[in-house]
Amino acid sequence: MITVDDEILFYAFRYALGRQTYAVSSVVECIVNNWPVLRENTKEKIHREVREAISESLAGDSKIDVPIWNKVLQLEV
Repeated sequence: MITVDDEILFYAFRYALGRQTYAVSSVVECIVNNWPVLRENTKEKIHREVREAISESLAGDSKIDVPIWNKVLQLEV
């Protein structure tokens, strides 16, 4: 497995949030796989930004992307 610095993963998250591409599922999978080793501050920022994007209808397609982002919100901070 390739290790990724949580800062780089956060940049990828920011890129993917709101997009309607395969990047969403790839980035979410990476976030889920690395969640246990992410800093608490990073986890909190990811949760907050996903919640905000969903509530403002800016998280991508509501039927495709939002359910994928909800996987992140199911992770414990």
